[in-house]
Amino acid sequence: MSTRSERKKADGFASDCTAVLGTQLVAVLLHGDAALDDALRAARGTLLETLLIVESVTVPTLDDVAGVWKRWKRSGLAAPLVLDRDYLATSCDVFPLEVLALMDTHLLVRGEADPLAGLVVDRANLRLEVEQQLKGKLLHLRQAYLEAVGSRRRIRALMIASSTGFEIIMRGLLLLADAERDAAHRITHEVDRLFGTRSETFRRVQAARRGVRLPLADVDAVFASYLDELGALARLVDGIPAQ
Repeated sequence: MSTRSERKKADGFASDCTAVLGTQLVAVLLHGDAALDDALRAARGTLLETLLIVESVTVPTLDDVAGVWKRWKRSGLAAPLVLDRDYLATSCDVFPLEVLALMDTHLLVRGEADPLAGLVVDRANLRLEVEQQLKGKLLHLRQAYLEAVGSRRRIRALMIASSTGFEIIMRGLLLLADAERDAAHRITHEVDRLFGTRSETFRRVQAARRGVRLPLADVDAVFASYLDELGALARLVDGIPAQ
């Protein structure tokens, strides 16, 4: 859950948004790391992420939001996502993973009702995007390795950069298994338990992203294992029935 100081920032930002947007504003939500436990959020050190739901997204609306955000930017707020009701309701089919992430990691700050409540992510669409994301990342890693080969520092940086976004993919896998997705720090362990996969190297790369040392001497072996784990996940998802 968000800390008191983060909630105070979010409340202040929401109040300022309400002042300029009026009835155009439907809801303000915290999302992403703001909804995770304090220890994990502190380790990541990320900016506070907000989501604004408005009646319609127009250039004047974006200008109004930009004016408010510029006053809060130095307080640690990331540029907010600005969506309208229709965009949100019609995006579950094309962005099931992203919608799932919003549904799982959000807190309502301002609004009479939670606009994310009641959204439904279709299993077939979700399975397809999970496979697409995994295979896309795997392809990118292979290609980028050709440019980085010979430099363990660049390969290490490549792995760390690629690990961003995998938590959302793992959440998708858990939904495909009809499993709970509450404990963010246990997601990869749950995926391994349910699907029989091995994610030790992935967790090591994630730890490196949080600042845990990954020695250059280990990079070659870690990269090879990292590719193996991602390839195994991609093959696993490819075999999951759509229904």
